[in-house]
Amino acid sequence: MHVREREVAFAQEDLALYQAAVEGVVRVSLADKAYVSVSGDDRKGWLQGQATNDLRSFTPGSSTAFCFCKPTGQIIAPVTAWALDDRMVLALPTVCVPAALERFEQMVVMEDVEATLIAGEAVGVQGPEATAWLGARLALPSMDAAATELHGKPVLALRSNRTGLGGWDLVFPEGMAAETRKWLDGLVLLEGQAREALRLEAGLPLWGADFGERTLPPEMGPQFEARYVSYTKGCYTGQEVLMRIFSRGHTNRTWCGLVSPVALAVGAPLLTPAGQEVGTVTSVAFSPELGHVGAAMIRNGSNEAGSKLVCGGTEVEVRRMPLI
Repeated sequence: MHVREREVAFAQEDLALYQAAVEGVVRVSLADKAYVSVSGDDRKGWLQGQATNDLRSFTPGSSTAFCFCKPTGQIIAPVTAWALDDRMVLALPTVCVPAALERFEQMVVMEDVEATLIAGEAVGVQGPEATAWLGARLALPSMDAAATELHGKPVLALRSNRTGLGGWDLVFPEGMAAETRKWLDGLVLLEGQAREALRLEAGLPLWGADFGERTLPPEMGPQFEARYVSYTKGCYTGQEVLMRIFSRGHTNRTWCGLVSPVALAVGAPLLTPAGQEVGTVTSVAFSPELGHVGAAMIRNGSNEAGSKLVCGGTEVEVRRMPLI
């Protein structure tokens, strides 16, 4: 098969995966995610003093998102959290687990709080038909989180949005891997360029690619900031720096989307028409809706929606996230 034929074949395969996700239900790997159970009578109050978001309305069945930050404001871990009756469950990038658990170890003093890494396997089920598909096979919560059962064994059902299409994280106990795979055999695995396209269309940043331990939450743009940060709650680690940024009105750079007439490359510099370097491409994909797209950290003043920059000699357009 010639190179061009392989490219067309891969594009057709990606398009089929993309359409399966947009129109129905797919499974997604959560191998890069870890889940931590937080128990103890003081868990909510302790987390309120560490999380960037306000947890006062974080009650059983609900979900939220926040960051653990350094005292200097940079992110230690981005967290999605769900509240159950007897505990909270935190999902975060696996590589962030040591730093997050260290925060618990260092900052829990007299409080009744215990953080435990959940052993087992997690699988994502995503798409507009995800709730209907799962609801025909197990008891789903009417809200965002519950402990349910499959084959008589406990399963956590956690509402999530890993693709911009909605769905669920299912966390199975150890020893259920074979049963899990058999049960999910009917769902195609969303991966590769199809998953990247949906992620960028939805403006969902990837830890280690789009942001990391040197990133401040406001640098991730308005959509991320609105979901992860409250500027009206009480004190938490890193709050002083973030409030200073908020009162000043902006950061020095912002994570933005890109639309290009040609394929972009991760790590490629972005230049103003005058030749000044103002950013770097962090993620790329091909979107069936928009064509070649990407994401980048771009210096403020050059990242207004509709602005034109140059990447590899080609003019590209800056967009706010989400792209769609």
